[in-house]
Amino acid sequence: MLRRPLVPLLVAAPLALAALTIHAPPARASTFVETSVEETARVADAVVRGKVLRTAARWVGGRIVTEAEISVASAWKGDPGERIVVAVPGGRVGDLAQRVSGAPTFQADEEVVVFAARAGGGRWGVAGLALGKYRVEAGQARPDLSGVRFETRPLALGERPVGAMPVEELERRVRAVR
Repeated sequence: MLRRPLVPLLVAAPLALAALTIHAPPARASTFVETSVEETARVADAVVRGKVLRTAARWVGGRIVTEAEISVASAWKGDPGERIVVAVPGGRVGDLAQRVSGAPTFQADEEVVVFAARAGGGRWGVAGLALGKYRVEAGQARPDLSGVRFETRPLALGERPVGAMPVEELERRVRAVR
């Protein structure tokens, strides 16, 4: 009977595992606690419907931040003025890009509803990240929840979880929040 040395197997197994780990695709999901539209509206300082005029990414320390300037067609909550600039993590500067799982993205000429939160120094962020930005198309408002997982929990009676719905329903729910 031919006996093979155990040492090569003990070395090869961890190397094979390391190779699989190194070449594994990165995780692209964020986990959020299930939230209602009403809860998101309560934590937002302003909720606006408008059109993205332009986006611009820049370095802030060692990370990229994208700012989206939005022309406000209507304010459903708060008084943000005629235009609002919201900053979100991630974006592209030159040949380098950073993608942040769970962060919303914006495109010029996109019609949106944004739940905005004051970030200090006159700046705004998006309340709830991906949960606080809806794209509006053909009367429907849809958050981009791709790559988002939810930890489920009971919501308050009559409240609706963040998700696709008619724009009129989204507006009614936001305006009803006190």
